[in-house]
Amino acid sequence: MTAQLHDLLTEALESIKSGGLIRKYSLVWAGRSEAPRIIVWKSADVSDEALRRTMMRSLAGLAAESQIAIEKD
Repeated sequence: MTAQLHDLLTEALESIKSGGLIRKYSLVWAGRSEAPRIIVWKSADVSDEALRRTMMRSLAGLAAESQIAIEKD
């Protein structure tokens, strides 16, 4: 984990959150050299597909789609 990557991911996720697409998020770092798992809790009125598209645009170059888990509750 690098502090810079953590800060960039947090900034992008906060932007998505302020746009109303997610209610909360969590970054789970398993080790220093591993990429984080990103868990988001979506807002009730957004589809998984729309959220995933927005997240991939916002997290481009920072995270892969395989790192993202979308929770509904």
